[in-house]
Amino acid sequence: MRSLVAALCLLAVPAAAHAVPDFSYSYGDPYLATSQTYIVSTSNAVLYTEGVVHAWKPNVGGSTFANTTPGRITYHFTFPSPTAEISLWMNMPTFYWSYSQGHNFLFGSTDGSHWTQLADVLPPAFGSARDLGTVAIPASLLGANDLWLRADLYSYGGYAPQGGVYTNTSQLSRWATSNPSAKSFRLDVTYVPEPATALLVSGGLAALAARARRRA
Repeated sequence: MRSLVAALCLLAVPAAAHAVPDFSYSYGDPYLATSQTYIVSTSNAVLYTEGVVHAWKPNVGGSTFANTTPGRITYHFTFPSPTAEISLWMNMPTFYWSYSQGHNFLFGSTDGSHWTQLADVLPPAFGSARDLGTVAIPASLLGANDLWLRADLYSYGGYAPQGGVYTNTSQLSRWATSNPSAKSFRLDVTYVPEPATALLVSGGLAALAARARRRA
């Protein structure tokens, strides 16, 4: 009887909670072609190397946040079925040095036109860093066959308009050659079950419940 109840409990848990994702994508070094598979556009953004570090950063910044044009990187993912669950992790750090500071934003969309803010990575304390990590995906972005992500990277301060090293305070997909197995981006997606699968699960639940009642 206990084994039957346990089986019922496991089936009652949504499949997305313990199933292997239907779609998984991750990368480490942003320079690799496979790391840019789903990037559909960039503006005022460049790949940057500093020592062992590779990252996206703004090409040029502004003297203040208000007059800064962000470096923008846009991703577009398409799926064969509507999404039921999305797990997203991103390395998108900001820094604050004497020459500039960084401020990053992440937005999500299902159509590439209407955007929802997903994250606001504020400038850290002077001389330190702040990163993003796990991103909470709202229900409004689920149930579609498309996921758009847009990273807006702001670097601003006295030297930021010169670009180059002076806009390294705002980064996306920061990765180091000293840790080649590390990831800088990871996306896992579980789809809404096909009707036949849903019927099979519900039928199995009904059969187990009836069996439990007969044995009680």
